[in-house]
Amino acid sequence: MRQGVTVAVLVAGMLASSLAGADIQHVVGKGHTIDAIANRYHVTAKSIIEANHLKDVKHLKPGDVLTIPKVDSPKKSAKDDAKLAGSAAGAKDTKDTKDAKAKGTSTKESTTFATKAKTPGVVHIHRLATTEEIDLKISDGGGKVSSNTLKSFEKMMRSPGGPTHPIEPRLVSLLGVVSNHFGSRKIEVVSGFRPYTPTQYTKDSNHNHGKAVDFRVVGVPNEVVRDFCRSLKNTGCGYYPNSTFVHMDVREASAFWIDYSKPGEPPRYNAANVEADEGTSDVHGDVHPAANTPPPAAPAQEPPPGTTNESDPPPATKPSETTQD
Repeated sequence: MRQGVTVAVLVAGMLASSLAGADIQHVVGKGHTIDAIANRYHVTAKSIIEANHLKDVKHLKPGDVLTIPKVDSPKKSAKDDAKLAGSAAGAKDTKDTKDAKAKGTSTKESTTFATKAKTPGVVHIHRLATTEEIDLKISDGGGKVSSNTLKSFEKMMRSPGGPTHPIEPRLVSLLGVVSNHFGSRKIEVVSGFRPYTPTQYTKDSNHNHGKAVDFRVVGVPNEVVRDFCRSLKNTGCGYYPNSTFVHMDVREASAFWIDYSKPGEPPRYNAANVEADEGTSDVHGDVHPAANTPPPAAPAQEPPPGTTNESDPPPATKPSETTQD
């Protein structure tokens, strides 16, 4: 039997306790309106307003979570997302959409993994480095992450060498939001707390302060996880096309970056001066045996025709060309 500690997913200030039995949680994106959201789920705007006790529906904030009462989870599509964002049909692709297509992930694909949470408020975590598993209920019912949950999560997020550090409660809450959004799928933690080392690429990484996690969601493409994390406010999101995880951290203003490096290589970010938190080489070998090792040497070049390497032995002389004493 797996060890587990139980607590409630904190979606701090976003959901009232009276809404615990609601069917759908919708993460507000840029440009979403109350009417467009209501149309997507085939409910009235009034029911959403009343369920969430909204006072100002004209200024919804991206990243907020709304409860959509008494509906079945709809099949979302790229067209739905375009309507929610106020985009016209056939509008020019955004840079993010082009990036997703370049990685083999369409906008439509990115919307098909969200589903009703099977165990709302409970996060199922698997730590890859140690094969540990734990089920965590995030909040104590009073809107705070419980001390027992924080202690258990601190142990699960420890450095591979053993050191631990208190984990930021909001980071735990964010993992709860991610878990709920993707139907309570298991979350695999690649790296959590990491003590500072002089060789790390980011001088003051959020990993050094218990404010960041590298993870993936079982059965969900990292591109889809990336897109959802980018919708969360005051959150850092790092995407690594040549690695196996998505980086998420808590910060005062949202940031997003792409690092095209492979494990063991220096970072190759998508743009200059991005608020990146780390490079793939900062992940200390949790699941990457090649991490923190130099890239492989370049293959030897063939010498041009008619030349020989100085280290090569001289060609053998044919007997007919030798002279007799």
